[in-house]
Amino acid sequence: MKLGEEFKGTNLVLLKVAIKDKEEDVKKYKNEFNISTPIMIDDGQVANPYGVWSHPETFFINRDGKIVGRALKEMDWTSKSMKNLVQYLLGGKK
Repeated sequence: MKLGEEFKGTNLVLLKVAIKDKEEDVKKYKNEFNISTPIMIDDGQVANPYGVWSHPETFFINRDGKIVGRALKEMDWTSKSMKNLVQYLLGGKK
């Protein structure tokens, strides 16, 4: 089960950001890998302020826009430990 499906009905919001990608390439990527998460195309307004310098990077951002966690590599978001982390960041509610 995908992370978004696992936490459906919670306050979890998942967004992907494409850096230096063209819109048509992003559409092909979404279709090829059956991605339902919104993908924003960055023009520097996301990558620069958050200090993105590699791919993939994952940020946990609270409601105030503050970074409360960061992963600088590919993660298995379906693992028990990652699900527990997300549940903790959501305040223990699922």
